Amino acid sequence: MIMTEKCLKFIYIVLFISIVLIVSLPCAGLGESGEFFPDKVFPEYAKGYSVEYHDTYKVVNIHDPWGRDAENYTYLLVQRGEEVPAGYPNAKVFFIPLENVVTLGVVQIPFISKLGEISSIKGHNGVNLVHDPEFKKLVQQGDIIEVGSGALSMNTLLKMEDLIELEPNAVFCVANGNKEYDNHYKLQEAGLKPIISAEWMEDSPLGRAEWIKFFSLFYNKEKTANQVFDQVKQNYYETKEKVRNITQKPTLFSGIDYQGSWYAPGGNSYVAAFFRDAGGNYLLGDGTERGDKTLDFESVYDRAQAADYWINIGYADNINELLALDQRYQKFKAFQEDRIYHYNARVNEYGGNDYWQSGIISPDVVLADLVKILHPNLLPHHDLYYYQHINTT
Repeated sequence: MIMTEKCLKFIYIVLFISIVLIVSLPCAGLGESGEFFPDKVFPEYAKGYSVEYHDTYKVVNIHDPWGRDAENYTYLLVQRGEEVPAGYPNAKVFFIPLENVVTLGVVQIPFISKLGEISSIKGHNGVNLVHDPEFKKLVQQGDIIEVGSGALSMNTLLKMEDLIELEPNAVFCVANGNKEYDNHYKLQEAGLKPIISAEWMEDSPLGRAEWIKFFSLFYNKEKTANQVFDQVKQNYYETKEKVRNITQKPTLFSGIDYQGSWYAPGGNSYVAAFFRDAGGNYLLGDGTERGDKTLDFESVYDRAQAADYWINIGYADNINELLALDQRYQKFKAFQEDRIYHYNARVNEYGGNDYWQSGIISPDVVLADLVKILHPNLLPHHDLYYYQHINTT
């Protein structure tokens, strides 16, 4: 009888401990609140995507930047282990969080890196162009392979066999509006699962940076994305506030002439927004173009010959390259007074420019550079990071 009571007590204790453990352990994938997606993101500045949250999945809509209804996409992001919901016949399904991805553009690396998910990248097009130190370490270790031509080219030559062999959950690619060059069509034909990122089509610096929220949706890293973006936004507005009461705004122009056409940022482009927010008077900023506008040399000279600054000189990296293109550049006041600045301070030996990489997620630093150039006394402790002075003397 005594032995039986001891056995019963032992059984009761084991059952009690088991029940406590079962109740206290969270379900796989669930957050502390018992939800799969306790943290959420919604774009405030970015216009190229939107998101809806449901219990076990997210619906992400890509809004084609060229306004073509046929090129709008819906991505169904289903939590791993959960069933694919009905009612989305045309949606592309991805199981999240992603664990194995390929990136085809350097612009995607900083977003994924900021989310702490750089190790999820298994292949990339142009590994030598990337600045991210953790990415480069993984390449050296053989954890990230080259899947393309590795060249700065609109028409990327992909190593499809290597890419397919990686069996990626997704391939992040850039849309450019031209079926002849858009890689996502080729990827779909190969049975791969492309995800379009179109941050480069946003018309505001913060809108471009806010695509970190888009990437976070695929990793369930919304909390991190909000923290990163909120800090960038705060820094940006604090710097912008420093020039709010400036009455004397330096005049500036931008761009370069190429084969008889001068390409300059349009009035509604993110670059023009940078110039305005930095307290500059952008002389070529009339019009409503979201991208570049095309002018001729004579019209630019008429409007900008006496401008205080020349910011961004296109594909020329120094004064010799600039003059080799056209000796007439010497006629501009900004040239004569040695006030030319370009975003090529961080370019590696392969031509990879960090302005087009970490600069996308760091518009606060880009803005600080421009304020430092135009109003150096306002930011006495800031050193130029992406920009550098192009010496004309």
